[in-house]
Amino acid sequence: PRTRKLKKKKSEKEDKRPRTAFTAEQLQRLKAEFQASRYITEQRRQSLAQELNLNESQIKIWFQNKRAKIKKASGYKNGLALQLMAQGLYNHSTTTIQEDKEDSE
Repeated sequence: PRTRKLKKKKSEKEDKRPRTAFTAEQLQRLKAEFQASRYITEQRRQSLAQELNLNESQIKIWFQNKRAKIKKASGYKNGLALQLMAQGLYNHSTTTIQEDKEDSE
């Protein structure tokens, strides 16, 4: 069985940084960038960070969270799985194969 590690008390310096509250303008720009491309390039992330006065990591994490939210809403199926299901080709059920009497003799 799994055991939980006891949490060590953190000093004030080791505390997690507070949750980012994006402004309406920042969210509008992030959503527009996401519409253009679900994966932001390093160069675009750097320029967007300067424009929006955010850290690159905040932008990176926002994109990761947005992709995860979409994936969760779609039922965790990847694009190929969804296409195959639509075509009736995605079936993980198993069947039992019976040997012919001639093969087993």
